[in-house]
Amino acid sequence: MTDLETIWSYVLEILKSNHTDTVIKLWFSDLKMISMSPDEVVFTTPTNIKRDIIAKQFSDELGGALFQIMGFKPEVIINSREGGEADLSRENIEKFKRIEKGEDTDGAKVSIPDNYKLEYTFDNFVVGSSNKFAHATALAVAEKDYDTVDTQNLYNPLFIYGPSGVGKTHLLYAITNDISKRYPTKKIIYVKGEEFTNQLIDAIQKKTTIQFREKYRRADVLLIDDIQFVAGRISTQEELFNTFNAIYEDYKQIILTSDRPPKEIKTLEERLQTRFMSGIMADVSLPDFDLRVAILKQKAKQSNLLLSPDILNFLAENVTSSIRQLEGVIKKLGAISLLEGGSLDLERVKNSVRDFVSTKENDGKRMDEIILAVSKKYDISRDDILSSKRNKEIAMARHICVYIARTMTTLSQSQIGKALNRDRTTVISSEGVVKEEIEKNSEFAMEVREIIRTINSGI
Repeated sequence: MTDLETIWSYVLEILKSNHTDTVIKLWFSDLKMISMSPDEVVFTTPTNIKRDIIAKQFSDELGGALFQIMGFKPEVIINSREGGEADLSRENIEKFKRIEKGEDTDGAKVSIPDNYKLEYTFDNFVVGSSNKFAHATALAVAEKDYDTVDTQNLYNPLFIYGPSGVGKTHLLYAITNDISKRYPTKKIIYVKGEEFTNQLIDAIQKKTTIQFREKYRRADVLLIDDIQFVAGRISTQEELFNTFNAIYEDYKQIILTSDRPPKEIKTLEERLQTRFMSGIMADVSLPDFDLRVAILKQKAKQSNLLLSPDILNFLAENVTSSIRQLEGVIKKLGAISLLEGGSLDLERVKNSVRDFVSTKENDGKRMDEIILAVSKKYDISRDDILSSKRNKEIAMARHICVYIARTMTTLSQSQIGKALNRDRTTVISSEGVVKEEIEKNSEFAMEVREIIRTINSGI
């Protein structure tokens, strides 16, 4: 028995004194201790769900048991073996720690992408009408030849915008992982807008701004997530402006995300707005019903959950706020299935996900907002939209109202029809018309997404 196995056997005895056999079997029977240092102890478990629950529910207890045995309490780290058995030997864990601190294995300072988000790829990004263009442009940027100087800068910068939880960060990580895999020697920097600001403030205080500039301006690919957080900060915007110019003029790639387009980021300097808009801008909006179903299917498959079509349809109809919420629903159902066992029927799911399901209290108000936004966009009166008129412009405005209502509310097709003085069959037809037009007309797709964004922002 190795030292780690001996220590784990002692820890397991302490855990057994506090928990039932069922709990021990469920959570700790396949938990492995694979590394220990005075600072941290690393465990692995077979699935992501188990990793998340053990980390949340039992980390402190594991640390306390180790303190009883060893006399010190290291940080407890839980890793998942789902998706393949990673090389988690002590040597490699120490290497990962040095990399995370910004050092390579020889101790030299480097800057690398966040490789701990390897699960975000283009393969598991579900594409639909609301994100098709953003996905295509992100993929084009990722698949560029980074050994050749791109003097045309067609996709530079790439600016992706949309509300929280619609997949913008997923696309950034997918780009990062794809480029770093094909070009391991390229200097790729991924940073949050707020973290960029904090690093600059820290550099100014420590008088290390030269090192800060060298770090970012030597990047082959710079990805900044939530760039809106630099707005209103004079020194940060000045530094970002100069960094942007240095990278752009050296024909290196810049990718940015925001919750809104550049012109609507208040207190963002005009010179930055114009630079952000000088390349490709791609917006991502909330997923429609069909995309929500597709996302739920994929997430359920990843979690080894069997969900019937009626459950998928119920969840897609009622969980509409963001992709992040859809992921949260699947995680909760996965935990319930693992902990309680038994099949997941519709009634059980309804009782289990009440916290995620949107209430219908505000759907009537939202329907009014949708009609108002569409009428303003196309200069068509509300009365005309609700009337029996069938000329082309009014009919299309009505179709768009239906499509957006299906995307942004929990109203059924019959309820939407009632709000627009139409029957359910007409609503189904209207939704299909808009989906078809979005697929073949990118300008129309952007128009619809712009209306949705306007409604979300309350303009």
